[in-house]
Amino acid sequence: MRRVSNTLLDKYLSSKRANRRILDAGCGTGGMLETLRRYGQVFGADASQIALRLASTRAAAPLIQADVCRLPFSSESFDLVTSFDVIYHSRVSHDEEALREMARVLRPDGLLLLRVPAWTPFRSRHDVAVHTRRRYGRRELEEKLQRAGFAAEYVSYLNCLLLPLAILRRGVDRWLRPGHQGSEVEPVARWLNQALLRVLLLEARWIRSVTLPFGLSVVAVGRKHQISSNG
Repeated sequence: MRRVSNTLLDKYLSSKRANRRILDAGCGTGGMLETLRRYGQVFGADASQIALRLASTRAAAPLIQADVCRLPFSSESFDLVTSFDVIYHSRVSHDEEALREMARVLRPDGLLLLRVPAWTPFRSRHDVAVHTRRRYGRRELEEKLQRAGFAAEYVSYLNCLLLPLAILRRGVDRWLRPGHQGSEVEPVARWLNQALLRVLLLEARWIRSVTLPFGLSVVAVGRKHQISSNG
């Protein structure tokens, strides 16, 4: 997923980097902060104090505890806002309110990179464990971005090639462990992890030029509308 983010940022960000300010809205434990530092000065915001404490050990970046629906930053103070698997969460009171707040803190023509889980039929025990409020379709996410003040420059599904395997795995899981609760994130053999990584890296190359028709996640690049000179 870091490679996917790099691919899209390299494509849609302007080459000019001087003084670029970046906000990772809902940064969690800081897994993306170091990756984003190659594009400018990074700030992290998250509602969880525990997550921010862990993030401070992973990246040298200003961190602030905040709700993504009420970001404590001045309007038009960032050039790029990222938000990875955040607005779907039950702790986010309203996803479109969060998107409007991200638009508020972005400068005109600023960029938003967003990722969310896809398609309600794929809901599983993992969604219960991580407090998923909702999953999204591609068209639905495009419409939400537009209502929040963004032009949707790129919207695509991800985890496309691994979708059949995920469906099979969840079906077997329900059959062999009925009623089992908890996250699906579990250790796997190193060889299997490497094989799955190669598949995702292939998708990261594809999205330079195509959109994927289905998958477990949706990724979007939105650009904040510029303010016209005549208002």
